[in-house]
Amino acid sequence: MSDQYWEEIDNSIWLWLRDNDSLPSKSVNMTCIAANSQGLRPSPGRIDRRMQVMREAGKIRLWIPRSSRPAHVRAHGWEVLGCPGAGIEEDGQFDWAYGCADCLRRTRPDPADGVVEPPAVIAFECELRIEP
Repeated sequence: MSDQYWEEIDNSIWLWLRDNDSLPSKSVNMTCIAANSQGLRPSPGRIDRRMQVMREAGKIRLWIPRSSRPAHVRAHGWEVLGCPGAGIEEDGQFDWAYGCADCLRRTRPDPADGVVEPPAVIAFECELRIEP
């Protein structure tokens, strides 16, 4: 499977964890997103395995036990880190906004704690970009 496929799945998982209190593997929509673009059968296990890859890459962090979680961490216990990046999808093809594809704020294995949102409008280059 292509790197672009995994980046799209990572971004969907990242946004789900940020915006919802449940695990993405429990969502029918998320399992379908992970399956449809490659013609695969929906599989919650595929999402769980990808979350472990994201954890190892420093994109998300699991807080156990519950008592040690910071206040901003949702009920599922996963904290999203770094920046999800921005882009557009046209004709079934996803393209990163200029600079997002290799931005270290999005891809580095040791992102700063907390979530950074990309700017709503990126005219030429994101002012938050960290060059490789």
